[in-house]
Amino acid sequence: MVQRGIDSALDLLSNETRFEIIAALASQRFSGGDTSGMTFTELFEAVSRDDSGNFNYHLKRLLDRLVTKTGERYRLSHGGVQLFSLLQATTYAPGYQEVIPLDLSCPLCEQEVVGTYREGYFDIGCDGHLLLETYVHPTWIESLSTDEFLRRAGILLHHQIEKIASGFCPLCNGSVGFTLQTDDDPYPIQYHYPCKQCGTELQLHPPQTVFHCVEIGQFYRNQRVELRETPPWELYETFGEMTMVNEDRAHVRFDLTVDGDTAVVTVDGQGNVLSLEER
Repeated sequence: MVQRGIDSALDLLSNETRFEIIAALASQRFSGGDTSGMTFTELFEAVSRDDSGNFNYHLKRLLDRLVTKTGERYRLSHGGVQLFSLLQATTYAPGYQEVIPLDLSCPLCEQEVVGTYREGYFDIGCDGHLLLETYVHPTWIESLSTDEFLRRAGILLHHQIEKIASGFCPLCNGSVGFTLQTDDDPYPIQYHYPCKQCGTELQLHPPQTVFHCVEIGQFYRNQRVELRETPPWELYETFGEMTMVNEDRAHVRFDLTVDGDTAVVTVDGQGNVLSLEER
């Protein structure tokens, strides 16, 4: 069913008239900020087709998929907006990479950790270990200062981690499965969340599953650290010893240490704190 849906979407974009309709609606929405849409006449003139009957046929093909109609006005559906934004990003993506020093040491080997942008992806890690990865809009790397780029990347990663721990894919919003892996390299314990819709294999380090929990946020706040305002890569230095509590139920215990204060946390891998003891 997923493959048929993908094939159908690609078929809609394969026709020049349909693609120009989507582009015209996107241009009107993004350039002018007007979300009310366009009339049939406005859209027809923007696409510049001589045959109104043929144009109408292709417009109807897009309705209720990538285009919606309210009254006499047409506009992009939510899926249409997302699709056009993605197409715009992939065609824009600069073909170079940039390395950003982060003044951090790898928690696995003590090598220098850097952020590396390449072709729309921002990776954080050392030469031997990938710690975090997220997609960023390619325009960011050229238009934003380094500080603002890192701030936005941190927000994206927090949202991505919270979505995974909450049970849905940050890429397609599909439901994810859940398994506990104890033989990963380089991590001895890691949670895996395979997406049931797009097939992406997502992973979380056990402490990341509780970033959105109120109790954990309060622990960090007591140490004068605002969890959601701190980039996820800076939190690795607070992760301590990790042990398996119950492999059958995927329970893991780990330490969080900030300025000498420690919280011993037990979780079930889906973001649920089973116990928390401060020492």
